[in-house]
Amino acid sequence: MSNLINDNDTLKKYIPNTLKAVAGEQSLFDKIHPQLQKSELYLTKRFLSEETKTNLITVATDDPLLHYCRMATVADTMLSTVPQLDLILTPNGFGIVSNQNVVPASKERIERLTRSLEKLRDDAFAIILLMLPNAHKWTESEQYASFAATMFPNFEIVNQLGYTEHIWQHYLEIQARLKAIEHHLESYYFSHELMTTLRTANILNRWESTHAPVQYKRIYQRIAAIEFSVLRIDEYPMPSIMDTVNIIRTAKGSIFNEWKASETAKLFENHGYKNKKQSSGYFF
Repeated sequence: MSNLINDNDTLKKYIPNTLKAVAGEQSLFDKIHPQLQKSELYLTKRFLSEETKTNLITVATDDPLLHYCRMATVADTMLSTVPQLDLILTPNGFGIVSNQNVVPASKERIERLTRSLEKLRDDAFAIILLMLPNAHKWTESEQYASFAATMFPNFEIVNQLGYTEHIWQHYLEIQARLKAIEHHLESYYFSHELMTTLRTANILNRWESTHAPVQYKRIYQRIAAIEFSVLRIDEYPMPSIMDTVNIIRTAKGSIFNEWKASETAKLFENHGYKNKKQSSGYFF
């Protein structure tokens, strides 16, 4: 089976200032091969899908996406193996100690190196996410479904919330919160059907597939702003929510038919919003 990183020469393209192994010594590739496989498996299961990865390796070999997948794999591998490897850190990068005459890097430099590797990996992840919608059969994968499950399918939301480090870790935490927030919003206000349409159009950047691109994109922006507010203050902004529902309800023609034909719409028939005690926006 082909892998993203198959040999030491390919590996060295993604690691600056790696010293050559002396005769009889294991190459860096051989030393870290098990972790390379583990990192590639994680990237495949979390981001790519097996079919998308296989196409990159065997068909789309000049695709920039392949470059960033290799970069992410190597960065994640080195992040995991740095504590077990002897390293030197230079002004231009780092190298693997290959003999007894080279002194390993200090603890402080190793910590700085691991932060740098994590950022390199997370930056590569961010670029990969932006490229994946156009990758071979990715939109048919469970990996696509995972990122398309919220209105924020990439790392932009992490930056908007003010995080500058541990971006992937923060994204996973935020994504879990977003799923709960969106389940509430679609159950009581915006409907699963409409929000699925909005999530799909957003991740693929294909608003022309909706009934009215301008109107749908504006509703997406309003709901995204509502979710951002909930993430920040942990409260649902009811005036904004109800204003958005009313825009959807009063839209003419077939615009927002997904909502109008949904079970959620029945909550607003005739008398508008039902004031339920179990709802977070209950008014006395």
